[in-house]
Amino acid sequence: MISEQDKMKKISKFFVNKKFTELEKTIEKFGNLDDQSNLILNFYSTSKLLNTNSKREDYFLAAKFLEKIYSSDTKQKINLNNLIIASIGANNFSYVERYLHDEYSKDPNNPNVLEGLSKMAYSKSNIEEASKYFGEYAAVMKTNFKIWSSYLSIASLNGFLSQDKYLEICKKIDEISLVKSEVPVKKIKEDKIKIGFISGDFATHSVSFFLKDILKKINKKKFKVYALSNRPPFSHDQTTMELKNYFDEWKDIFEMDDKSLLDYGRSLNIDILIDLSGYTSFNRVNVVRSRISPIQISWLGYCNSLGLKNIDYLIADRNLIPENEKKQYSEKIIYMPNIWNSLSKVENLPQIKNENKDFVFGSFNNFNKISNSTVEVWSKILNSTSNKLILKTSSSDDFDNSKKNILEKFSKYNVNLEQINILKKAENFDDHLELYNKIDLALDTFPYPGVTTTFEAVLMGVPVLTMKGYNFNSRCGESINKNLNLKDLIAVDYEDYINKAINFTKDKNLLEKINGNTLREISLNSHLFDTSKFTINFEKKLEEIFIQFYK
Repeated sequence: MISEQDKMKKISKFFVNKKFTELEKTIEKFGNLDDQSNLILNFYSTSKLLNTNSKREDYFLAAKFLEKIYSSDTKQKINLNNLIIASIGANNFSYVERYLHDEYSKDPNNPNVLEGLSKMAYSKSNIEEASKYFGEYAAVMKTNFKIWSSYLSIASLNGFLSQDKYLEICKKIDEISLVKSEVPVKKIKEDKIKIGFISGDFATHSVSFFLKDILKKINKKKFKVYALSNRPPFSHDQTTMELKNYFDEWKDIFEMDDKSLLDYGRSLNIDILIDLSGYTSFNRVNVVRSRISPIQISWLGYCNSLGLKNIDYLIADRNLIPENEKKQYSEKIIYMPNIWNSLSKVENLPQIKNENKDFVFGSFNNFNKISNSTVEVWSKILNSTSNKLILKTSSSDDFDNSKKNILEKFSKYNVNLEQINILKKAENFDDHLELYNKIDLALDTFPYPGVTTTFEAVLMGVPVLTMKGYNFNSRCGESINKNLNLKDLIAVDYEDYINKAINFTKDKNLLEKINGNTLREISLNSHLFDTSKFTINFEKKLEEIFIQFYK
């Protein structure tokens, strides 16, 4: 039997030379991992955290052993921090949850603990709680723009901040030091207007679904289009490959540091840069706010103001931002004539064939949009009826945990959980669309409604009951329904939402005039799917601001 000393001799050289895969394989040859000493397991777990080849299951394994180590001596702060890192990497907090709460009670300003609590709450779709902890985390990490960015994005999901307070925070974080660069932004007028799109979502993502047809149809005699893709290379997919065909130039920028990206972006002499990410994942707003281009626009991927002085314009429509509310946004508003976006053509639409005997509600929105207020209202509907509610996860990971977390929310309101059917993520897009045939009426989330899911629902003949909002992001469902002339499906408050939903269950015929193939036809003939007309209007708006700039 190999001694502990000999084991350490074998693995220490691998650790020093950063040969983590070899280290892990060597330890695994020592025998059952559960029988190894805390010292050996610490090396093994730390290696998993440092190994660039580690996958989600590796982080989970590291979390398991780090919890074993830390539970024997809870004074080891380094091991606690590593346990938090492993749990975040695994997106599973079962091994660290109780320690996070214990440490928070002792030191509510510990940044590692606050990060863990924030991401744990978010993983459970407890957005109210995530907003609280992310706010505290950002306050501790005062000059970390990335953390403030995450806080604003998450707080937007549940209306945690008023629009005025939200804008105040945006302006405050804009004072955090900008990226330095000696290369100036130049005004160089050329034959074509050079349009740059910067995004972390050039893949199978909602942003790409809306953007694709516009890129295909944009007038290449007038415009030259550039892609600055901040997508991690390992997540490139078929959609990424397709999108590359529609750009004149493509650059992967994920591995560029901020200064290098700023210098490179400015070297392109782009006339108009359109940021498609805002404060969402894989954004490069910290660079954009240093000004890459003389004209900078926010659109599509983030439905609110960025509140930054170097973002000049925000694309919206008058349903989203009335004229009298423009002061609540730091950008100048580019009003599209009808709706602020248009979904690209969907090939080979599945047949509409709803054959439900009983009335069924449904929502395929991301669970993170299902706020506490949404759960409360939906619970009142379910408690007043015997009807089913179908929900569907948007992630293929941890279905059991996702199901458990969402059902716990409803159980607080004494809902009969047998009324709720939770589906796994569909294997492909066609299967996803087919699932809408199981639904009679889609219930929108609030204060952050669906966008892509609402477009999909009406395309599949399923009307969407939405809630009247108070700002850009909370009015997206409102704008969609107004463009379809479905104002009766816009609730003015919680009580109205509940009453409208229940009335549909009592009289299914109320939907007959607007659902099924009738709704599909209305939708396909509406501005929602008229990408040709949208592209023409989009081009006009870009030309107008370009001409105005170069006057």
